[in-house]
Amino acid sequence: MLAALALAVLAAWPLLSANGLLNTRGGGDSPFLLQRLHQLTTAVADGHFPVRWMPDANYGYGYPFYNFYAPLSIYITAVFRLIGFSFTRSIQLSQLAGFIVAAWGIFALSERWFRSRWAAFLSAAAYTTAPFHLVNIYVRGDSLAEFWAMAFYPLLILAVDRLFDARPAQRKSRLALLALAYAALILSHNISALIFSPFLLLYILLRFVPSRRKLADLQAPVLALLLAFALAAWFFVPAMMEKTAVQLAPVTQGYFHFSRHFRAADLVQRGLLFEYNPDGGIAFRMGLIQFLSIAAGSAALLRAGRKRKTGQPVIAFILLTFAISTFMILPLSTLLWEHLPLLSFTQFPWRFLSVQAFAGAAAVGALGLLPRPRVVVPLLTGLLFMAAFGGLRVDHLALSDADVTAVHLAQYEWFTGNIGSTVSAEYLPAGLHPRPYTSAWLNRGERDAAVTLHGDAEIRIVNRGAVRQEWAVTAVTPAAIQLPTLNWMGWEARIDGRLAPITPAANGLITLDVPTGTHTVSLRLRRTPIQLAAELFSLFAFLLTGWLLRPSKKWAGRGYVLPVLAVLAAMTAIVRLRPSPPPPPLMAEPLTADFAQMGYFHHDVGGTLFDNGAILTAYTYTPPADGETQVTIRLEWARLPSAQTMVTLALGTPSIARPAFEPAAQPLLSQSRPMAEQMVFRFDTASMPFSLFVPQLQVEGSVSLTPSGQKRGELYLRPLLFFADGLMAEEGGRPLAVRAISAVQNLYGEQGQRGNITVALEWFTERPSAVNYNVSLRLVDANGKDVSQWDGQPGYGFQPSSLWQAGVWMPDQITLPLPSPSSSPPYALVAHLYDVTKADDLLIGRLGVLDGEGGFVVHQPAFELPEGMDTVYEDVIFYEDGQPLIQLRGTDVERSGDGRLIVRLYWEMLAETAVSYTRFVHLSHEGEPPIAQNDGLPMQNSYPTSQWQAGEIVTDEVTLPAHDGYALTTGFYQNLDGRWLRLQTKESDLFIIQE
Repeated sequence: MLAALALAVLAAWPLLSANGLLNTRGGGDSPFLLQRLHQLTTAVADGHFPVRWMPDANYGYGYPFYNFYAPLSIYITAVFRLIGFSFTRSIQLSQLAGFIVAAWGIFALSERWFRSRWAAFLSAAAYTTAPFHLVNIYVRGDSLAEFWAMAFYPLLILAVDRLFDARPAQRKSRLALLALAYAALILSHNISALIFSPFLLLYILLRFVPSRRKLADLQAPVLALLLAFALAAWFFVPAMMEKTAVQLAPVTQGYFHFSRHFRAADLVQRGLLFEYNPDGGIAFRMGLIQFLSIAAGSAALLRAGRKRKTGQPVIAFILLTFAISTFMILPLSTLLWEHLPLLSFTQFPWRFLSVQAFAGAAAVGALGLLPRPRVVVPLLTGLLFMAAFGGLRVDHLALSDADVTAVHLAQYEWFTGNIGSTVSAEYLPAGLHPRPYTSAWLNRGERDAAVTLHGDAEIRIVNRGAVRQEWAVTAVTPAAIQLPTLNWMGWEARIDGRLAPITPAANGLITLDVPTGTHTVSLRLRRTPIQLAAELFSLFAFLLTGWLLRPSKKWAGRGYVLPVLAVLAAMTAIVRLRPSPPPPPLMAEPLTADFAQMGYFHHDVGGTLFDNGAILTAYTYTPPADGETQVTIRLEWARLPSAQTMVTLALGTPSIARPAFEPAAQPLLSQSRPMAEQMVFRFDTASMPFSLFVPQLQVEGSVSLTPSGQKRGELYLRPLLFFADGLMAEEGGRPLAVRAISAVQNLYGEQGQRGNITVALEWFTERPSAVNYNVSLRLVDANGKDVSQWDGQPGYGFQPSSLWQAGVWMPDQITLPLPSPSSSPPYALVAHLYDVTKADDLLIGRLGVLDGEGGFVVHQPAFELPEGMDTVYEDVIFYEDGQPLIQLRGTDVERSGDGRLIVRLYWEMLAETAVSYTRFVHLSHEGEPPIAQNDGLPMQNSYPTSQWQAGEIVTDEVTLPAHDGYALTTGFYQNLDGRWLRLQTKESDLFIIQE
């Protein structure tokens, strides 16, 4: 046993060999563990237990992560943290404990099955070195839950074995132990519990059927499983019954659909040394040595069965479990994946590698029953370790506890796009669209930025806890206020002690109506009825389990109980009362991150190494002085390459790191310099919005490296918060407006490659908004057809409309593709602002015109009629609600060379309107339907009447096929749910231009 545990420690040594967090960004997200641990311990310290809520996740808005994610592995980790270990050391010790428990469990089970310590030791070695067991730590670093689930597999089967073999006096306690083991599996990883439960039932049946036991003998295991469900009910019942409240669809779609992750001919790697590369799913396979040893072990297992060295149920269970789990990884099992309930939530068929590894390790143990085990077992153990660790290279994120804070974790979410340590943000409320990418906390540094949506009120935070808040509100008028907390079931609001209804807001935050006066507004997250009932049920089950485990009178108070309790109490006192060491000094090494490999901002010990030999040893920021807008960034280098090398430093949001954007988002500011030992970059940020930015560092012809020598992605320095004091309040002219600043075109390449255009624009709003709108930036040709389009949130989600500062123009930048070469310029550049949950545009703004050759003219209203109109009108006026709105001042009508009819309409706006009327030009015979028409927004469907200014002259050109003997008419209408409301002149709802 001690040798098996020593192997477990040896397997964990690569993660323990250096200070810091084992990095697995290439195939997993090990920093997730930092956030899960930090938020759980923060909540527990504030009295929130059992923990369901991450108070600082989701950019500070909160996140119901622990209501849906099995928490036991993090509770185990939290024990180490709460007794004084650092965040990173606590995670390491939890991972070490998982190795030890797994090795001990499989050793005890195999020793029971094979009655041989050599066989038990070999099983422990095979399970410890099973590739998927190691992949959960060294590749899928965030999968601590799944790793611990594998530790409970053998303990669960061992508990079944002991229950079936128990004497009558032992059945109650062993029933309780089986219940605890199964509950631990459910609470460790619900998906692993889902896929392992059928194999658990298989073993129970195999133990029951061949022995010709009475049906009553099934009573104990059945009761144990029911008790396990009761023990875990506090977690899985709310998770199942409240799952419709969150966005779970992404976890089974796209990349996460099971059909993308089967293994067939590639089930087994071909190299002797296991390859941990996650690209293409290479790491999620069997190892060759593992496969060969399992094959040999299966043969040895059958041999042991013939010689009756082990029981038939054991042999059947091992072989069937290995065969079935392998089948579930292959495409042959597609039908089961498509039709079995809940199985699709497993996402990856290769997750059955965990069950396969358990059965395979048991089979390998049978090789210890062969002659000369003193030779066979050490040789095979050495071979398994060589195959498992010979190709392993690890990196660590150098972090102190000062680097693991709520704000650093929020910045990690911001940089990677992960919310609350979930890739798909699947636990956001179901109706929250689009999802957030930032918050006022990150963009402005305001943790408690409450907003007055309507009315006039001053709001101040008084007290904040994990699930409790208190605010002081002074309302000059009745006001609608929004608090920076995600509206989730269970939140209760009180105004001066009285319950107040929470109004659902489009951006998902808590909104309240507050009457005039000074008030105390309090929030508290309470248990839902389902959560409360499930917790009470589990509490009763816990007490029942304790009663079943009560010691007998013969040794109660003697033997083990009091000594064990005394030792635990002494250890706790020593740990808690020992003098606390001084906190470690902040590391001096530069903080960096990259999206591809090392996604958490960490210290590069010894500097950041590039593959050309250069080392970034340090960098510093100098923020703008009072009244200035210049940010200075200084870089220090060592070991400069011999050839002159250019260094580019760019400022942007994490959108520039996102590979999903097409075309790629561009930095807001960028500069290049020849590399030198001391480099200074100065950026004038006057045109940038207040926000959190990340400097991107590029070295010409070179990439940065991890400490183990692996290539990193684009390198980023620590985030830089910029307060845009230069943004001055001004009138936008309308409650909501947009305007263009510039448009820079990258034209088609020599091979006809499609170019793009980067548009700098600004938004204006009179009042704060509770909606995160989407923008659709479009290029429209002369026929009013959209020939290029980009849709998404303003600033790629990093300047959301709910964070726009009221009364100022908010800068933004978006890149969209240019049209294909087959389209014809010029193009109107148009911005549409809309709510993704509704069909209508909130705002349509004509920004300017591109000539197709790099020129861009910003749209400017005209207030004078052009000269030389064919026809001039004096009294053609369309009225809105009886008031003059639009006057037709003149027209030009001509035939083009190809026979088409070109109609130019010259409109004058007499008063402003909020309605975007559809303008029509119809060619028809009197009393008959139109035979040709152009209905749309004026100016080629790019300039709505809602954006026209009073006194503005709008030149509106329409092209129609020419016909003789028909009337040409024009006018305006509005489609109101199928009712066509037309603007009226004094005589009609249309005007005849020409007959």
